[in-house]
Amino acid sequence: MTASTANTTGTARADTMTSDDPRYARMFDVNTTHANVGVVQDRDYSDDLDALRDRAPVLKGSPRQLLGLPPVAGAHEVEREEWTLLSYHACERGFRENLIFSSHIMKESAGIRKIGPTILEMVGKEHKAYRSVAQPLFLRPRVLDWWKRRWIDDAVDALLDRLQGRDSADLNLELCARLPMYVVTRAIGLEGEDALGFRDHLTRSTFGAHDATPAEVVESREEVDRILGDLIAARRAKPGDDVITGVLANDMKLPDGTIRKQTDAEIFSFCKLLIFAGGGTTWRQLGITIDLLLTHPEIWRECRADRKLIEAAVDEGLRLRPTDPYFPRLATEDVEVEGITVPQGARVQICLAAGNRDPKVFDRPKEFNIHRPKQHHMGLGLGPHRCLGMDVAKQEIIGAINGLMDRWPDLRLDPDRPRPEFSGLDHCGMSAVPVRFG
Repeated sequence: MTASTANTTGTARADTMTSDDPRYARMFDVNTTHANVGVVQDRDYSDDLDALRDRAPVLKGSPRQLLGLPPVAGAHEVEREEWTLLSYHACERGFRENLIFSSHIMKESAGIRKIGPTILEMVGKEHKAYRSVAQPLFLRPRVLDWWKRRWIDDAVDALLDRLQGRDSADLNLELCARLPMYVVTRAIGLEGEDALGFRDHLTRSTFGAHDATPAEVVESREEVDRILGDLIAARRAKPGDDVITGVLANDMKLPDGTIRKQTDAEIFSFCKLLIFAGGGTTWRQLGITIDLLLTHPEIWRECRADRKLIEAAVDEGLRLRPTDPYFPRLATEDVEVEGITVPQGARVQICLAAGNRDPKVFDRPKEFNIHRPKQHHMGLGLGPHRCLGMDVAKQEIIGAINGLMDRWPDLRLDPDRPRPEFSGLDHCGMSAVPVRFG
């Protein structure tokens, strides 16, 4: 099936989304994620990062270096001195002052470069120009209407229908992994088998795979380009009601005043980024949020009685257990942060996981408290690079939890399965989300 066959029926789409495909287990295991190579499996590093912050607000060395862990081979193509921002205020500066703490460092990541030029690696006016093309499609009112009505609600219902009648399940694979992947792939216009196959080929072509040969990596890259090429050509010929159609229609005003449409190559890169960012981080954060609610049953019951509180629970989960604990930046000049000078040319890791649990800003920061006073957290970033799809991600998580509460109000962790662990370092998530429905 190719992208041109966009008239797949809802039944066929649901069958594909809910199939027992072995690729799910291979693609959605936080302990085998490439970025987590070298870390202790099923270990929560939150306290270790807190301890680093308590030593000093800024430390020389990357989080891995400071924790005595090996680097991820090939993660960076340029050797640089590394520093880590750990306090809330240090991290906040790192995110907001994007010209001093530059996102250009992303160009030194082999994986990111394989995706192509994206807003991840841009700063200033260039970043604003490229982001403005997609931004209208991700504004909160648009998400609450268009995204939710067209894709999110349908996907939640299809996945929960599949679980009806069961006694137990691992929601990590049955719900958390599937929901965001299918929302985002359908949003760009892919249907049926293309959704899972595209995600699989994209991962292999960008970050490789343990069992993939060089020839298979090349084949996957060609398949990704073919699928996207067919899809863009189809939408140019006949616009649809999806994200690619919207991106094709919107103008981009460049810093020199030039106004033009995005090229196919630019749309390719945007779609690849959207799949990774929308499918990967939301998968892990949804599992984290469900686990927090089920390990705090009094909060589960409170949210079940007042569904407006679910969004507060999602936000608190993002603060307490962000799925991406730190982000790299490049120091473009010597800069003093919290009394410590970070030298020009250093790779700076913004450790938002430690900043989000800074006791100087958050009272009893290690507690899951959905009623804590309103205070900005950095689970979705801050400043110009704040997560573009944050409202889509939040509505997916809120929709899934609402659906679970509607169907299984007494949902609980499965007492007969090993206790799931919040684990990982570069990419964090739950080792599993085993539940009992009755």
